[in-house]
Amino acid sequence: MQCILVVMLVGVIGYGNTQLMRNFPMESKFGQLKSHAYPQIKIDKETMVMGAGVQVRDANNLFIIPTMLNQTGYIRYQIDSMGLVYRIWFLTPEEIKSAKEEEKVRKQSK
Repeated sequence: MQCILVVMLVGVIGYGNTQLMRNFPMESKFGQLKSHAYPQIKIDKETMVMGAGVQVRDANNLFIIPTMLNQTGYIRYQIDSMGLVYRIWFLTPEEIKSAKEEEKVRKQSK
């Protein structure tokens, strides 16, 4: 009986530690954040500006204060109607793989 409880507990703990894939808005774009000097950021080859209320989340989905941003890497991002970046998500390795596959399919369908 104790053995069954231990196995069940280990399974629950293991399940809780797995990270689920986040669902990003359909209009979000995939890119690579190359550099930043608040409020300007460079995504791929384009220099953009972050909006006043920009939300930045790390790969663990925790908020990063935009002025404290100190990392680069693959991201999903959204642009508002004025052309300002207003949401950024840093991606996990699994999300990067999925986004690259989506980009490949999108390019092939054009």
